Amino acid sequence: MLKFRNMEELIKQIIRESLKKRIAGHGDIDTILSNEELIEHWVSAIVALGYNGADVEQASHDINEFQIRLIGTVSLEDTRAFVYLASHRFQDEISAFMKYLELRDSESEDAILYAVKEEMSYVEEGDFMLS
Repeated sequence: MLKFRNMEELIKQIIRESLKKRIAGHGDIDTILSNEELIEHWVSAIVALGYNGADVEQASHDINEFQIRLIGTVSLEDTRAFVYLASHRFQDEISAFMKYLELRDSESEDAILYAVKEEMSYVEEGDFMLS
C-alpha cells in the first residue's frame, strides 16, 4: 500500500478508488473536466459533507468560501447544486468519511479502515448515475 501522510489522506484515497469504481465503463462524464478532476471535486464535496454531518447547506457554504478564495466569485447556487448532487450520488462514500470522523480518536487504524471499507462495501463497478 502507498504511504500516506496521515489517516485522513488514506481514507480520501480509498474514497477516490470507490468513485473510480463507480464511474468505470462510463467514459468521460463531463465535457470540460477529466474524470480525475471530477473525482477530486467529488472528494471535496464528500469531505465537506462529512465534516458537516451531511448538511448540504453548510457544506455548500464551506466549499463556496474556499472557491471564492481560490478563483474569485462563484455562485452559491451552483455550489449548492453540486453538493446536493454529490449528497445523493455518493451516500456510501459520505457515510464512510463520517465513520472515519466518528472513529478517528477512539479506534485503531485497522479498525477504522475496516469500518470505512464496510460502509462502501455495496458500491458496484459502473453504478454511477448521471441524473
